[in-house]
Amino acid sequence: MRAFAIGLLTAGALFSQSDSVPAKPGWKPIEFLFGNWTGKGGGATVGQGGGDYSFEPQISGQIVVRKSFAVYTSGPEAGTRHEDLMIIYNETASQPFRAIYFDSEGHVIRYIVKTPAPNVAVFESDGTQSGPKYRLTYSLHEKELDGKFEIAAPGAGFKPYLSWTSIRK
Repeated sequence: MRAFAIGLLTAGALFSQSDSVPAKPGWKPIEFLFGNWTGKGGGATVGQGGGDYSFEPQISGQIVVRKSFAVYTSGPEAGTRHEDLMIIYNETASQPFRAIYFDSEGHVIRYIVKTPAPNVAVFESDGTQSGPKYRLTYSLHEKELDGKFEIAAPGAGFKPYLSWTSIRK
């Protein structure tokens, strides 16, 4: 019995060390994104299409992973499939969320995530990469999640590239 008690005390001391398990970030501002979505939309440059995406907490809630695919059915990109993966994380509670995005076309985008209003999340490229800037915005309106992706050439303002409307699956 004494060995059991010593074992419990030792285990308690190991698990109570603050360095061993990082604090989970508060995902509340972006929880409206969590789940599985199906959407349709497009833009003049790529055409129209549809696809599915999800936002899911992973690794004991330490990160949120978005997986997405879209298939273009008309326009310049008709018959093509786009896939991407984004990881959202928070290094410290006092900093905004950050994200890193990868897609099937070889793009890598580093974002800073802001939540300017309830049920709105804005992912804007962090400026560490040369070339155009990117902005991805999600807005929940009752049961529909609207999205838009904008691009700004160096020295210019943002212009629409894609927009879509989604419903939870």
